[in-house]
Amino acid sequence: MANLKALREKIKNITDYSPDLQQYNDQLDELINDAYFYIWNHKRWTWATKEYYFKFIPDMLPSRDTLTANPVNANVIKGSRSVSFSAPMDRLTRIDFEGQPIEIQNYEYTISKVIDTQTILLDKVFHGTTNPDDVSWRIKKRYYDLPQDCIELLSLAHRDTPNTNSGTGRFPPYGKLIALMPRRDEQINLRMDYAASYAEAFVWSPSFYVPEAFKVGLSSESIEGNDGFPANTHLEVCWAFMRDGHVGALSEPQTIQFGAQGTFNLFIDFLSWDDQAVVADTFQTKDTQPSQFEGLQKIVFWNSNFNRATGERLGLPVWRTFNNPGGSATRNTSTYLDSVKGEDTDSSVTISAFNQIDPGNKTYIEYDGQYNRIRPYPRVDAWDEAVTQAAATNDYSKVPTDFLREAVARYYYKPEALGFSTDSPQMPYEVHQLIVYKVLETLYDKVGSISNADNYRRRFEKEVKDLQKRYVDHIDSMVVRGQFQIGAKNRLFVYDYASLKTGG
Repeated sequence: MANLKALREKIKNITDYSPDLQQYNDQLDELINDAYFYIWNHKRWTWATKEYYFKFIPDMLPSRDTLTANPVNANVIKGSRSVSFSAPMDRLTRIDFEGQPIEIQNYEYTISKVIDTQTILLDKVFHGTTNPDDVSWRIKKRYYDLPQDCIELLSLAHRDTPNTNSGTGRFPPYGKLIALMPRRDEQINLRMDYAASYAEAFVWSPSFYVPEAFKVGLSSESIEGNDGFPANTHLEVCWAFMRDGHVGALSEPQTIQFGAQGTFNLFIDFLSWDDQAVVADTFQTKDTQPSQFEGLQKIVFWNSNFNRATGERLGLPVWRTFNNPGGSATRNTSTYLDSVKGEDTDSSVTISAFNQIDPGNKTYIEYDGQYNRIRPYPRVDAWDEAVTQAAATNDYSKVPTDFLREAVARYYYKPEALGFSTDSPQMPYEVHQLIVYKVLETLYDKVGSISNADNYRRRFEKEVKDLQKRYVDHIDSMVVRGQFQIGAKNRLFVYDYASLKTGG
């Protein structure tokens, strides 16, 4: 029914105030987005959910992640935070295992940083017995981060889809997992380290926080060829911290104008508020605790709602990632669509090609760096299928291998903000009018017209009551009438043959 521009024009029409000023349009767009998110979170709407396959990750063990008869040994040194393995294991990734526990010699440490597939850093020094060939280690996936746009997890269930039960058609022993608050978990004293083939419940765990970024420094230099940024153009850039694949709040943005002749690359510096380089120390053998920025990668963004000829914004900023980290002129490369990131030890990144900004790149979601996470109980340490796609030259590591055991998850998600004039709210057309009512209520409150504000407040509340009858989710609603019965353990509806009707 309405995109951002149409909503803005309708509000101007009703208020009979239509200045052709970008600043006023931006202010209206902010109010429209505020109303949009308010309505989105006002009820548990049925159209505001997503469903995806939740991937359980079994433990990593010395004999599990290898194709040979020899186990993967860990070189552990008393007094050191570094742990190196005797062979690379491709399952050992930052996004899956940073922040997770590793058990060594019957004591748990937390993985502070995954340097590569063969080396990790602990959150504290190892205080066990030095052993270059330790096989007592066990890396556990105890906590699972929910998607970046997840507001509330509505359901997590073992279902009978083919990829959740080896494709045999059998029914998993458990269906929907019970959600437990931490207080209840502590009250009944569920075991933290208990593992099994399936999870029966999950516990809400403390939120995961990624700190906010600071300032950005921009500079450029002329390069040969035509792959760089054109002369006399502009670009607005910012950056954010990133841990375990999760992005924090954005830095203060900055705009750069490229030179008058030739093509240019772009240097992006990560700066603190006092113009110092934001960089983690390289690990030293005497380090006994993580440095300030250890494990915090940096990811860079550019504003796609921006006039690159004049250097002016076209509306609210729409931040997108840079792609093609290597700056390749060829699209057909395995990393072309990857986002450009700097390591925690990098003080800057270089953007060397114009094709590293693409209008289809991932958009930054307006989050403040706080993410929900859960702890399945028991910890799932089993799989339905092991899928190996090892390269011909890879004769040791058992990966890329997915140990697949998946559940079906449904969650209440947060939409992207409306930035472009053609962006439309991700909700049914009849709900769009509520955005207009909410903005008008705010505007009339602002100018002191209380009667008009009350009028639109009442209209908003009336429309919400009507729409919630159709679109509000009623959680765990189950109606059982006489012709149905509940099976054993309240798990299944058992078909009642007496319900068959004959003769009309």
